[in-house]
Amino acid sequence: MNAAKKAFSEFLNRTSMDSRQIYFLNQIIEYIVQNGIMIDLSVLQESPFTDQGSVAELFTDINVWMGIRNVIEQINTNTVA
Repeated sequence: MNAAKKAFSEFLNRTSMDSRQIYFLNQIIEYIVQNGIMIDLSVLQESPFTDQGSVAELFTDINVWMGIRNVIEQINTNTVA
């Protein structure tokens, strides 16, 4: 859990997010903690990720979404390596 939160901490420090976006990000962290990685991003289109809105609804700024994807990819790379 701490490693997953640390991976996102730098991103969070430079990005302003609302409560719905933070909920979504916390769901990603929980998923990674339970599964180790997140290769199939299609899970983000299902509950509990969509409980506060879809990716498109929550992240209208594509740069914020791409930042989250980059962190997920870094975690996946570090886990597989």
